Amino acid sequence: MNVVGQNISDANGSMFCRMTKRLLGHILVDGEFISPQDLKDALRQQEETNIQLGEILVRMGLLNFSHLQIVLSVQKNLSSLQDAVKVAAGIRQLLGELLVQAKRITRQQLNRALREQKRTGEKLGAILIHHGLINDKELSAILQFQKNQVSRSSGFQSFRLGEILVANQYITRDQLEDALRKQKLSHKKIGEVLVEAGYLTKKQVSGGLRVQNMLITSVLAAILSLASTPNCNVAHAAGSSSAQVMVSARVMAYSQLKVLYQLPEITITMTDIRRGYVDINAASRLQVKNNNPKGYLLTFQGIAQPFKEIHIKGMGNDLSLGSAGGFVLRPYTKGNDTVELSYRFVLSENAQPGTYSWPVNVSVQPS
Repeated sequence: MNVVGQNISDANGSMFCRMTKRLLGHILVDGEFISPQDLKDALRQQEETNIQLGEILVRMGLLNFSHLQIVLSVQKNLSSLQDAVKVAAGIRQLLGELLVQAKRITRQQLNRALREQKRTGEKLGAILIHHGLINDKELSAILQFQKNQVSRSSGFQSFRLGEILVANQYITRDQLEDALRKQKLSHKKIGEVLVEAGYLTKKQVSGGLRVQNMLITSVLAAILSLASTPNCNVAHAAGSSSAQVMVSARVMAYSQLKVLYQLPEITITMTDIRRGYVDINAASRLQVKNNNPKGYLLTFQGIAQPFKEIHIKGMGNDLSLGSAGGFVLRPYTKGNDTVELSYRFVLSENAQPGTYSWPVNVSVQPS
């Protein structure tokens, strides 16, 4: 993706703004999905193999695949401060708690500031600025994020607890929709509704909340980084009467998937069950249009009973998937990239003969 540059000059002054993509490794370390040492190890492997960082971390067992997908979905929203503050979800938190979560201030520093606030009556933000712990722009950005946490029109869909639980395959989409309908009547928290409905346990809800908290921590760190970087400064030019606007275009990275052919169903016979698998040749024909020179990610999900593994051929190296799904990095191809895929479906021990809907969902996104 090309960097955006904008230069505006008028009688009041000039504003210079630059947008940059926040690195995946930074986001993952900020949210403590991985440790700094994990990132160093993965980057060393990346230098040797030229494989995408996320794929390496998943292969090394350092990162959950569903967590990678969620982080990748929000990465593009962390290129500008304006977009980053909109990535808000979860319960509204106090200013001090947000700054502690983002590791901008310590708990001890917050407690000292709160004692000073109680003594002077001054606003907490002003106290933190006075002591050099944050600046005006950082305070404004965190307050806007805090406001968006409770705004119904704001909030990032992928960060909502229900979406995280679906992504981690704790619940199905239908179960989430049912719980959301019940929540409208009961006004309870979505986690409580899901537990009461018997869709999951309190421990699973806690796990989803933990992931949500990690994601929010990543976003807060990105917001403070963007707000503290001098990439959008105003320089006044008194006495100037001219106006100039120079805007460089932003070329968005995109990948588009077209399914040319897809077998709609799979039939399992007793012979297949005795053998333990079903082979289906040329079952999918996909075409991807991609403008990202780094290539694109082809993602496979939705694997469920009676299948426990899927082996896919047709993309060079074979791809083996478990119940969590998986992805493959495809290189950049000028024009359309067309692949024809064959499958081996490994059956679970309790598989029964019958006809089943096609069990693999395919999606694409820029690398």
